[in-house]
Amino acid sequence: MDPDAVLKAAFVGMGKAVAEFSVTLLNYVSDLEPRDREFSEELLMRELRVSRVKAGWLIDRATDLASRPGVLKAMVEGRVDEGKALMIIDLLRVLSVAHAAVAEEALLAHAEKNSYSTTRQYAVRFIHRLDPKAAERRFQAKRKQRMVEKINLDDGMALIRLMMTAHDAAMVYDHVNRIARSLPKDDRTLDQKRSDVARDLLLGHDTPAPQGQTMVYLTMPITSAFGMTNDPAILGGYGPIPARIGRDIAAGGIWKRILTDPMTGMAEEISHVYRPSPKQRELIAARYPTCMAIGCNQPAHRCDLDHCCPFDGTNTTLNNLRPKCRRHHRMKTHSNWKCTNQPDGTHTWTTPNGKTEDVHPEPIAEPAPF
Repeated sequence: MDPDAVLKAAFVGMGKAVAEFSVTLLNYVSDLEPRDREFSEELLMRELRVSRVKAGWLIDRATDLASRPGVLKAMVEGRVDEGKALMIIDLLRVLSVAHAAVAEEALLAHAEKNSYSTTRQYAVRFIHRLDPKAAERRFQAKRKQRMVEKINLDDGMALIRLMMTAHDAAMVYDHVNRIARSLPKDDRTLDQKRSDVARDLLLGHDTPAPQGQTMVYLTMPITSAFGMTNDPAILGGYGPIPARIGRDIAAGGIWKRILTDPMTGMAEEISHVYRPSPKQRELIAARYPTCMAIGCNQPAHRCDLDHCCPFDGTNTTLNNLRPKCRRHHRMKTHSNWKCTNQPDGTHTWTTPNGKTEDVHPEPIAEPAPF
């Protein structure tokens, strides 16, 4: 039997089991007397030997899945897994009943054929276009949840977790990363340097290197930038954000023009050189904002630019270059994985056992309606 088919069947079985357990759990809770339902977590703690937090989470998950029968059915049929199902349900919360029905059908169809990260990017863009005000409401609701949390770990260590807007997080990370990378070589890894730099900044200490200029990359259609439409902006290393938030970020920034194909919305070709120029790198990052490996979200500005067809003196072009993080660049070069570029920008991977998977770039502008 095909090992890939066996693996996939086992994975599909997990989603089906979660769906069936959720239905069983809700039936169990609904059969309790009304006065006992408030304490259903305590019953689950005893029967399943889980914590109260886990019991509450199981009930919440089951309730969420039951609220969208179409999503639950897709899980039972093995068309989407638990992660995609819960992500879709969460993103539909801010939509009206009519809009949610339209979005659910489209997102499930997309999720069947794409990875979690690709589906989420598509879902956010779809919802932004379907109801821009809903996307903004969601952003404002999430923004209220910003916080700082300390989580104690073993062996004298602890984790500081900050929740903030994606734009603020991008600026904070870029600031810390720039300082860390400018430090002289020593026995510390780059991650260790970032940690030390962040500690110094938070404690108000002087950093041992110039802080430099913080930068984030934002891509948005000119019509949206000028308020003529509400197409979402794309924050580099993150993904779609509401148009109004994008306009606020762009207001004091440096603007650069990227020409797109009106039929596809994709960025256009530029010069032919061996080493990609800074302008060429920016254009490739705009067209392919993340690593072009299956399911990888490493931002393009942290990736290598890979010549998919080996360099022949003339093919350092947009058609041949694709961003790949170091791991996936090595995978393509040193393993039996292969990749090719299609004329429409699709990046096709061939697995070691000969199966293919397409990674599709997302247009940065809406294609012309003709």
